[in-house]
Amino acid sequence: MQTKNISIIGVRRTGASIALALKEGSLDFVITGHDSDSSFLKEAGKLGGFDKTESNLIRAAETADILVLSMPAVDLEETLRAIGNAVQAHTLLIDLTDLKGPGVKLAEKHLHEGHYIGAYPVLAAATFADGHPDPNKARPDLFQNSIFCLMPGAKVDPQAVETAVNFGRLLGASPYFVDALEYDNLIQGVETIPGLIAAALFRSVNKATGWRDILRFAGLPFATATMPLEVDPQELAYLALNDKMATLRWLDALTNEIGLIRRWIQEGNEELLAAFLTELNLDRERWLYERTKNEWLEDQDQPDDIPGMGERFFGRLVRRSG
Repeated sequence: MQTKNISIIGVRRTGASIALALKEGSLDFVITGHDSDSSFLKEAGKLGGFDKTESNLIRAAETADILVLSMPAVDLEETLRAIGNAVQAHTLLIDLTDLKGPGVKLAEKHLHEGHYIGAYPVLAAATFADGHPDPNKARPDLFQNSIFCLMPGAKVDPQAVETAVNFGRLLGASPYFVDALEYDNLIQGVETIPGLIAAALFRSVNKATGWRDILRFAGLPFATATMPLEVDPQELAYLALNDKMATLRWLDALTNEIGLIRRWIQEGNEELLAAFLTELNLDRERWLYERTKNEWLEDQDQPDDIPGMGERFFGRLVRRSG
């Protein structure tokens, strides 16, 4: 199968960055963008990653050899229901929504053709500071030297899996296979819980006596800590309630840590509190170093000849000249 047409449904930062990364490569794809929000579609169309934009979801889906879904998880069922009869038999559908367990079930229910694979491109460490989700924050190196989480079902065609692996490599990311349900549990701790913490923090300040003065003085730490509130509120609520037990386990763990800190403060134990914070700061620095270097993967000896692998699994495409 020759991959020529790639359609990306959802053209905010992630979708637009994928288009830019693919355009920077040497393989000649025709990339179509679609979004239900016409303002995002118009903005993304100016970035140079899309060959064309399509306002009609069905038309965007039915021509795709690879169909990428980059949208809120809360919108996934409606989208799959709409395109269920439009996806071609050979089409690889890569679902980048935040939850994978529900995605597998919804794909089985609504997709009549094609190969569904759940995936998640992890942001490169260098891009953490500019995390606004709008298309104008898109950049071709958004996933460079990071990982591309893949959660294929047991019945998925191996060639479709290989194609998904190399799609991630074209974005500059290394493949990392994980179970869909395990992924959903883990992602609660690093995606959903920060949003809930941001909500609790902002509300605690917003309800405090003299809150107008407090917010007038608030600076970078407060702005950074509450940035997760920029996620669609409906999406955050959906993620939190998808697996209530997992969310509650993470909240209980967080509550225990806050209780420990509160006890040291109540006791006036500066030595223990300082040692605790120092250790965590070192752990965080180690994490950021490992994320930047991407040194914890087991597949470091895999070849990095992206175009060659792309030709093998995407079909014989004409390279761009120049």
